[in-house]
Amino acid sequence: MTTLDETQSMLRDSVQDFHQRQPAPARVRRLRDQAVPLDRAVWSDMADAGLLGVLVPEALGGHGLGLAEATLIASELGRGLAPEPYVASGLMVVQALVPLAEGSAAVRQLLEDVVTGKTLAALAWQEAAGALDLDALQLQAQRQGEGWQLSGAQKRFVPLASAAEGFLVVALNGGETALFWVPAGAQGPIVQNSRTVDGTDFGAVNFSGITLPADALLASGPAVREAVANAIELARLASAFELVGVAERALADTVAYTSQRVQFGKPIASFQALQHRMVDMWMHSKLARASAENALLDWNGTGDAAQRTLSLRAARARAASTALLVGKAAIHLHGGMGIADETDIGLCLKRGLTLSAWLGNPLWQRGQFLDELQKNGRTRALNGGAAVQVADGTDVAELPDDEFRHVLADWIAANYPPEKRFMKKRAYYADISDWYQSLSKQGWLAPSWPKEHGGMGLSPTKQVIYAEEMARYGCARIPDHGLAIGKLLLMHGTPEQIGYHLPRVLSGEIMWCQGYSEPNAGSDLANLRTRADREGDELVVNGQKIWTTLGPGADWMFALVRTSKVDGAKQRGITFLLINLKTPGVKVRPIVNLKGESEFSEVFFDNVRVPVSNVVGRIDDGWNVANSFLREERIFFGTPRQCEGALAQLDRLADATNALERADFRDRYAQLVLDVRDLKAAFELFMGLLRGGEELGPDVSYLKVWGTETYQRIADELVQLAGDQGGQMDDVVIDGIATDVMGQYLDSRMPAIFGGSNEIQRNILAKQILALPSGNPRT
Repeated sequence: MTTLDETQSMLRDSVQDFHQRQPAPARVRRLRDQAVPLDRAVWSDMADAGLLGVLVPEALGGHGLGLAEATLIASELGRGLAPEPYVASGLMVVQALVPLAEGSAAVRQLLEDVVTGKTLAALAWQEAAGALDLDALQLQAQRQGEGWQLSGAQKRFVPLASAAEGFLVVALNGGETALFWVPAGAQGPIVQNSRTVDGTDFGAVNFSGITLPADALLASGPAVREAVANAIELARLASAFELVGVAERALADTVAYTSQRVQFGKPIASFQALQHRMVDMWMHSKLARASAENALLDWNGTGDAAQRTLSLRAARARAASTALLVGKAAIHLHGGMGIADETDIGLCLKRGLTLSAWLGNPLWQRGQFLDELQKNGRTRALNGGAAVQVADGTDVAELPDDEFRHVLADWIAANYPPEKRFMKKRAYYADISDWYQSLSKQGWLAPSWPKEHGGMGLSPTKQVIYAEEMARYGCARIPDHGLAIGKLLLMHGTPEQIGYHLPRVLSGEIMWCQGYSEPNAGSDLANLRTRADREGDELVVNGQKIWTTLGPGADWMFALVRTSKVDGAKQRGITFLLINLKTPGVKVRPIVNLKGESEFSEVFFDNVRVPVSNVVGRIDDGWNVANSFLREERIFFGTPRQCEGALAQLDRLADATNALERADFRDRYAQLVLDVRDLKAAFELFMGLLRGGEELGPDVSYLKVWGTETYQRIADELVQLAGDQGGQMDDVVIDGIATDVMGQYLDSRMPAIFGGSNEIQRNILAKQILALPSGNPRT
């Protein structure tokens, strides 16, 4: 979450104090039975606290703050389950008026009345279900004498229309967009209210035949259309934050309830099945907040309108889906109390339902996201347009991100062996040595290594771009354990180890593999039994490693071995060791996987002598050395690259089958693209922490869970889209387009197991993030 400054912290505390003084759940229950479900005294309190004037410049009587502060308030109000229309009658109305206030005394006066809470206004713009932009306007405003008459369509889905003292009405005036102020009351429009599930209401407001005085027209022209359109979009963004707050409240209440509810002598939060459900709720909530904050950055940034629209649609879709997912799960985890009205958890689901339907539900948001994506191109077309030229000696790490992407894409297309695109198997060095050497000669083999050690020194963002472009073109994944051990040696190795090994990784002289897992020490890695007993300047290694990726083609292994037997924590007495696999006593036995390939192996050690100088760090302190790598391994399994590669295959098959013309597939596809998009955003965040020298916390485990399970969802969709050929081992060829369906499907089963299964990752998150109790009985 974004760090708050002093002003934002004070705002957050102010809203939380407001909730303490005015608990929303009791207010919701009281108001839902009233004809007008709004407490005007509470609304006045919100105005007095300055919440309605956050977006109003100081010159117009506001606080002159920004959207970051406005969305912070929306999030906290969502967390408190406040039923007041802060986004609809505060932010959206204000945003429609502020750009029109200069030179208009009437607009400034109305704005003042709204900000001070004197007038509760509602923006009336939508005219039919699904008509979610201003292109669908039908309501007409025509001159009648000195005044105006409205005719045509009614306005629909006006939030809390029953409580509004007046309406900002959007109409057409001779082809231009116009904004009118129409007071409510006996002489005003006819309002038909529909109660919503959270106890508030929407109104259908009939303005047809209403005669207005001349000064009812506040403004007309392109500026009105722009102001209202921006107000609607801003409301979508702010409501995304409100939905995130609702989801976080539902999760917090569920954790609290399950931690104190005892069954069979234990708090039910100690049951693993429930812990995993709550971890999934937390993971979706975290992704939703990150997506909303990303949209906020794009809104406040200098990016183009298309990018802002994409981010906004993505955030609103994610937030609404998350509020519903978490709300439903929370009901279930509360058991019988979840369906009792006296329990607040039901209010979370109801609030989420109402907010998610307003301004376009998740299905609409995903559809709009995909339309925008297709309109602007999901990625730059391969070899499309003029190639970007850079001068010899240019440091590509210093290029702007978009230019870097273009340079990289052009170079890949010109240098990657075309016959090796979308390889079906994990490549050994012998399979891909030409590409490995091309990258090495270009200086592009090690994107995350520092430049002084032969790497590219890329920023986290450019590392993501690097992975995306490699995946998009179908580049095989090179044998990259050497890149991983190179990074680890730069953190923990000796100058001699760095000087010997890093150049040999870059040259391709030495291939590496990892020796962590053992037959009884997979996810429980600290249970390893491979021993290394010291004899003078050597360690004598005996034992077995299993599931060693690319072991048959490796020259060296970095391994964890037990050097001491100590009481207490099993992590003590473990050493990180570099082992030359050509040493006598090493035996490698390939393991055939589901695809019939020997990607993995068992490695046996029989009195293998290794110099003590090959220890990384200190003897018996290998767990601390490995931990940094283990966390980076979680990042590796959460990298967008494998998902982007699978998504590229899905794109090919969708093109061949015209699947994007089917509404059901379009929505599923849009959801998958959003899942990968959120994965990339999370990946960039963690990479940024690493590059900043920060240690990764246990929350990095969710990256591995989300990345590997997103990969599986894409692969599952590939099988379904292949239809009758969904079980075919060879490429599926439709309309001349070949897609490796079964290879992706079988490959996707593995990452969720390796590096600590996803169940283990959920256990870590349950204990270290959600602080859920252990299974020990209460005393």
